[in-house]
Amino acid sequence: MPPGALRALPAPGHRDPADSLEALIRRMEELCAGAVDAFEVAAGLEADGLSDEGAGRYGYPHVFALAEDLYERTERRPATPQAPPNPWAGEVWRQLLRGVLFGLPGLCYATATPALTKPGGSVVLMLSLLLSWSTSQGVAYLAYVRLGRGNRPAAAHVMRRGLTVAGLVVVPVIVVAGGLLDAGGAATALAVAQCVYLLAATVALVSGAEVWLLLALLPGALTSTVQLALGGPVRPVVWIAWAVTIAATVGLAVNRTAASGPGGAAGPGGRVEWADVTMALPFAVFGLLAGGLLTFSTVATLLGRSRPSHATAVAVLALSLSMGFAEWILVSYRRRMHRALLSRSSVESFARAARATLVAAVAAYLFVLTGLAVAIAGLAGLSGYLPRDLAGAAATPWIAGGYLGLGGAFFVALLLQSCGQIRAVLVTCASALAAEAAASSAVNPWAVQLAVAGALFAALLAYAFFVLGRATSHR
Repeated sequence: MPPGALRALPAPGHRDPADSLEALIRRMEELCAGAVDAFEVAAGLEADGLSDEGAGRYGYPHVFALAEDLYERTERRPATPQAPPNPWAGEVWRQLLRGVLFGLPGLCYATATPALTKPGGSVVLMLSLLLSWSTSQGVAYLAYVRLGRGNRPAAAHVMRRGLTVAGLVVVPVIVVAGGLLDAGGAATALAVAQCVYLLAATVALVSGAEVWLLLALLPGALTSTVQLALGGPVRPVVWIAWAVTIAATVGLAVNRTAASGPGGAAGPGGRVEWADVTMALPFAVFGLLAGGLLTFSTVATLLGRSRPSHATAVAVLALSLSMGFAEWILVSYRRRMHRALLSRSSVESFARAARATLVAAVAAYLFVLTGLAVAIAGLAGLSGYLPRDLAGAAATPWIAGGYLGLGGAFFVALLLQSCGQIRAVLVTCASALAAEAAASSAVNPWAVQLAVAGALFAALLAYAFFVLGRATSHR
């Protein structure tokens, strides 16, 4: 009750009915109902000017006796605290735009296929993808840690230094690999360009510059679309447009990391210590394992273990586009779990809500992934553009099932990662990749991928069903 809410006490000998004990109880009801103990009530009475003498007028020896009686008479009705802001309030348009940004570079691969005239060209391109993906994952993790602390200059500094070092290490490796594998100059240049783009695009995505990244992608994406529609040899303007796209993306990355402090100083938290490297290493390894699982079928094709199939191209594109929806569903899942932590009153009730929310999130993602694959296949068929298919229609169900299981496994892995369960993800993904490598020489690769992806999905989902049902996993 605010100061001054109590009326002045009457003079001795005069008894106002409004100043009776019952009236005092009514006036002090709000304070007493929300008080932790009688001492809080006593503090409120004294703050309003009621002393031991005033308590004596109500028949109590001192104010603490009056406070204790008022506290005992009043039913506890503590005020409901204001709910803290939900940290998982995401922007739907931004997350869906990320899916488009993940898929648009695929147009470059479609138009660049004529440049991959040698088997070594595809190998170097995949090597570039794996190394760039894994290093950018690790650096992005370090940047997100600093963004979570509200230190944007330190995050910008970490991205600039980390991705620059990554480029200086990975690019020479790609060039040397291209020479050793006789990949050809065009394929090696494409692999280097892919590396530079992926590292620079990581800065844009982490720093929230998705719209600018879309604008940077437009020259390459639009010219590639026209090239695919017209057909024929790849026109020089396509390569020029993609060069402009990569240059614009690098410029965007430089601009977004320029806020690392006056004179380029990193400020507190900007220095990368050895402990940071060990923290980021698991996430870099996950990027490497995910890339290995995703490109398994392509490697099998390069090694002559399977034939090219348009179903693979459709599935990979659908999986890329679905990552934007995956992020949206993941943020929605974390938002719902935050509300469950505040609203559930028992461990059992929370566990039931957590598992139901997990099942709903996984089902929503699989529905989106399937819908995207069907839509892409339909559009590609109507337009008459599909990659050369030598595997035959019989391979399509195997390929579709394998990539559907792989997409589900990746989504659950991302959920577990966001809740700090990275070690279990690494162990299961590494086991799955090892199983694929061991079985691919004796069994049809499509059957191997379907079986392994399904087992990986089931194992991660079972683990998530158990561990994400605990409130401690959602802190």
